[in-house]
Amino acid sequence: MKHIKKAFVLMFVLAFVLSLTACGSSKQTSGTSKDGTITLTFWNGFTASDGEILQGIVNRFNKTNDQHIKIKMDVMTWANFNEKLPPAISSKTAPDFVLMNYGDFASYVVNGAVQPLDDFWKYKGVNKSDFSQTALKLGKIDGKQYFIPMQVQGMYLYWNKDLFKKAGLDPNKPPRTWDELVTMAKKLTDPSKKVYGFAFPTDGNAILYNWMLANKGSLTNSNYSKSTFNSKANLEVLNTIQKLVYKDKSSPQSISGAEADNLMNSGQLAMYMNGPWLNNGLKKNEINYGVTTIPEGKAGKTAILDGVGFAIPSSTDESKKEAIYEFIKYWNTTKIGKEWSTKNGFPPYLKSVSNDPEIKKNHIVSELGKQVKYAKPFMSGSTKTATINNDIINPLLEKLFSGADPKKLLKDADKNINEKLSEN
Repeated sequence: MKHIKKAFVLMFVLAFVLSLTACGSSKQTSGTSKDGTITLTFWNGFTASDGEILQGIVNRFNKTNDQHIKIKMDVMTWANFNEKLPPAISSKTAPDFVLMNYGDFASYVVNGAVQPLDDFWKYKGVNKSDFSQTALKLGKIDGKQYFIPMQVQGMYLYWNKDLFKKAGLDPNKPPRTWDELVTMAKKLTDPSKKVYGFAFPTDGNAILYNWMLANKGSLTNSNYSKSTFNSKANLEVLNTIQKLVYKDKSSPQSISGAEADNLMNSGQLAMYMNGPWLNNGLKKNEINYGVTTIPEGKAGKTAILDGVGFAIPSSTDESKKEAIYEFIKYWNTTKIGKEWSTKNGFPPYLKSVSNDPEIKKNHIVSELGKQVKYAKPFMSGSTKTATINNDIINPLLEKLFSGADPKKLLKDADKNINEKLSEN
């Protein structure tokens, strides 16, 4: 999930529209019709093939639920979602419930634009103990639940087995450590055939953060008040990445994430890190590939957990909450969880899905599911991460790939991060 809108823009818009909401009219009236049907509006950004699967599940719910609930789903890009939702909340035209990216929801919470959902766990038929604790943490800020998991994901290591074999490497043994990845990437690179051993995109901040955590590095202190970026651990990571890209030329020097996807799908890239959505593209292009958890470092098994969750705007009438909870409960069943994981290749976050015999036999889903057990949300509750990524980290990566001094980059970025953290 790539967050296109900068955090400070979203924060400004949210603060403005919430001030209008405080002076506005009463909440939306109930969507119950004369025949007893409760109509719910539902926004999300699932514009790809996964959106078609989601729509199918919504249609099935509309036909089978016995509480006369009908959901009308509206799909748009995530950028449009974050542009349209704040003013819609202000004008009382917001959808009844939404799906929201982990990276975006903190700004909505801070500005009071979404409702706390702790009472969902008391709703009839909901089994909180079936949810993995790491997945639940994605939707929590200051101990309150603001979104209920819909899917979880992270970064995973994909490798092209045919390119491994051609380079004389065991096609069934991907690198288990970051150091092994760098060594293998050099062996797998073949300029004469335009084949690269690895791809590190200029917008690859998620790869950088995973690497930093594995090396016992960090971005800020625990309460996000001070940068900890200028450290020995992080300098080691930047030096290694520069060797990989600039010196060894094992990765294209300037490439976007979308371009790296295309390289992987065309069979010109031996290793790459991306989310579960890459699986469908590799299958479609008949790439002989494997996927596994990300490499380990000094800190052992570490990984960043990301995800999407159900949220309810503050403008939604209380009378609709039970109907919304009925669908969220329906989504978080073993049956739907299995369907979503098997059709999209996403790791399960429900224990009942993880333990299902069919899921255990699905190599891709079960392999990715291993990482959910120890992965943790990154910068949970922070509203500054997207701004830091766009304004500081991504430009740092471009300079690093061009041969700039890692020490100076680290020092300058540390100063700039502190300035961002101190901004209101």
